[in-house]
Amino acid sequence: MKTYLVTGATSGIGEATALQLIQEGHTVLALGRNETKGRDLETNGHGRLFFFQVDLAVPSEIERFFETTKEDFPTIDGIFNNAGTFGKPVAPERVTDQQTEVFQVNYHAPEQIIQRAAKRLSRGASIVNNSAIVGHVKFPAMLLPYASSKSALLTLTKTYAARFHGKYRFNAICPGPVDTKLSHSLYGGKEKFDLAMKHHLRGHAAHPSEIAEVVCFLLSDKASYINGQTLIVDGGYTLT
Repeated sequence: MKTYLVTGATSGIGEATALQLIQEGHTVLALGRNETKGRDLETNGHGRLFFFQVDLAVPSEIERFFETTKEDFPTIDGIFNNAGTFGKPVAPERVTDQQTEVFQVNYHAPEQIIQRAAKRLSRGASIVNNSAIVGHVKFPAMLLPYASSKSALLTLTKTYAARFHGKYRFNAICPGPVDTKLSHSLYGGKEKFDLAMKHHLRGHAAHPSEIAEVVCFLLSDKASYINGQTLIVDGGYTLT
């Protein structure tokens, strides 16, 4: 069995992925900000899920995590850089330095995690970065920092895949709409989200577990010949 690191593990896609990985018998290092939810996950993790309260907006907390875990978890077999933030919607011509947190969480934190984990990755380790369908469909102008940071994450994915020549695998997923609290907030509440999703090709958004299935596949050895790729997981959303 393997050891995986999952960020944003206390809700949505991250939680669903962490739960599936432990169901498969793996060990999960679950990073998140919500300590109450994290401890609940840890309690129900059958001794295979270990929660670490880490705010990815604070680089020093990422450093602390790697320093405090290097003895107990010297080897990491895979990473799911999942955590992300939309930031505060604002017209692109009014974007200010306040939007730097969006890039810190969505791009710089995954970059820092990969850099710090590199010496602990096992041969054949798999890294999956959670991007978005930006670049494949017209994206709201009010979310320019989000779209830009997620696009940058795709470049990081391909760069690292080429850099390590197959020693480690790097892939990205680009989910379409997913039924999570974060998505609800973007649409102004669950009712508005559900109403908007009626226009989805299949009539509703994805459940987090549907995305988790894809992530777990890419993390596994079953995907050993997939490297440097971007996989759109949207139920046909981009077709419309």
